[in-house]
Amino acid sequence: MKPFSLYLHIPFCLHKCPYCDFNTYAVSKAPEDEYVSALLSELDFRAQQEEWKGRTIQSIYFGGGTPSLFHPRSFKRLIFYICRIFPVDSRVEITIEVNPGTVTTENMAGYRSVGINRISLGAQTFNSALLKTLGRIHTPEQTMTAVSAARQADFRNISLDLIYGLPGQTLPDFRRDLRDALALSPEHLSAYGLTFEKGTEFYVQYRKGKLKPPHEDIILEMMSEMGTQLKHHGFSHYEISNYAKPNREARHNMAYWNGDDYLGLGAGAHSMVTVSANERRRWSNAALPKQYIERTTSAGRADSWSDSLGLKELLFEFFFLGLRKLNGISLRDFHTRFGFSAQSAYPGIIEVLVEKGFLRHENEIIALTEKGFFVADSVIENFIYDKRDLPAPEELAPAPELPNDLPQAANC
Repeated sequence: MKPFSLYLHIPFCLHKCPYCDFNTYAVSKAPEDEYVSALLSELDFRAQQEEWKGRTIQSIYFGGGTPSLFHPRSFKRLIFYICRIFPVDSRVEITIEVNPGTVTTENMAGYRSVGINRISLGAQTFNSALLKTLGRIHTPEQTMTAVSAARQADFRNISLDLIYGLPGQTLPDFRRDLRDALALSPEHLSAYGLTFEKGTEFYVQYRKGKLKPPHEDIILEMMSEMGTQLKHHGFSHYEISNYAKPNREARHNMAYWNGDDYLGLGAGAHSMVTVSANERRRWSNAALPKQYIERTTSAGRADSWSDSLGLKELLFEFFFLGLRKLNGISLRDFHTRFGFSAQSAYPGIIEVLVEKGFLRHENEIIALTEKGFFVADSVIENFIYDKRDLPAPEELAPAPELPNDLPQAANC
């Protein structure tokens, strides 16, 4: 009966960005009313299932796509119904992703009036030429106007998204992006290195040699500059790609990294629920909006696939998600959850990574070092179980008894 997080996917955009591999669809007019009705049908269905029934919602996230294409009345319908059928934490964080090119003062005020209390604004860059490269429909000025509109609507928790490592981007370019972002005084900032994902136009152009990211050394300098500048302005670096002012960490995303259950509604949305200590179930909805609408309208659900994560997958997930948090993970929590020590499940692995300077191990907490942060994916790959067998039960030793006053990994 632990609290869970609720994600609602709005897959519609005015334009499909060439670097985006999310389940999104460019439309001139979204089927807003039909899609919201389908979400309500799925909400009703899930609220009656034993794994969700009566559980408290700790965060709600409207992602996309471009949720800000929808009118505030649609979010009013959804939020009011959620509060009718589920207990909702009194401190619930309700986030909406917003494209600066779709913002008006009226709809920003409308989002705030229906209970949304956090804005995630896709700025990406403040360089006009680079915005065109990314295929974005907004201008730097519209990002600034959007933040102003959000402040006028009394939003006190604004997050900006930036992308770095763009083709043609220089270190001075990125410094100016940081300067312009900080000038808007956001409470939270997410910064992602550009990746060329299969199935995107950027990937095709990259493979043809028509798009080239900056040299790896320049990207590392961008990451270092970002950490220095944001720390200087009072941000804590609490997750690999995320920075926050005190007490403004994204509660919804922290739920993912802490391994909490989450329910995803909408076309292509994913869900995860705990079955037992050594098993979790995950599934995804049908990706096509039309198919999703038809199936949920008639049956209340639109599952596309489902599978179970066994012990091996859960062991890796513990490290894969937990090590993204800069405060690290607790080996005591590992033992409590699985019943044996991490050192016996991964003999020698943690010790070698500590010796090489990629991890620090203090008071039964392990975390990435600054050196490890720059090669986080490679460090975390060491905890994949695909290439090894689980040790025999007798080799999975209980963790040693520990003093009760040892600190736990910080819950951001």
